[in-house]
Amino acid sequence: MKYVLIVLGILIILDITYFAFINQGQALEINYKPLIDTFTVGSGLLYFFLGIYGLLGGFLLCHARVIGLRNEVKNLLRKTEKASLATEESSDRVQALEAKVKTLEAALKDCLDKK
Repeated sequence: MKYVLIVLGILIILDITYFAFINQGQALEINYKPLIDTFTVGSGLLYFFLGIYGLLGGFLLCHARVIGLRNEVKNLLRKTEKASLATEESSDRVQALEAKVKTLEAALKDCLDKK
């Protein structure tokens, strides 16, 4: 699956590059009011940068999801470790109580044998 995703990613980048190359030579006026007024740029270059910008956005979204999943895995591992420690602790308590019961039974037998 990993290799399929890598191949698809490469094909998408090549497709963006091809689309930008085919549409090269046409001029477009871009208006981006908050930062820059109006400027003219080649359409091929614009398509290429918009494609790369979209890929970057998709990568960041996927990476954020991966980080969230890693945190969930860490939390589940902690819960599992706590549960195993609690189980070990309760089994140790049971063993200690069994040892005490055996000791008390032996002491009771000794007392009864002496009488």
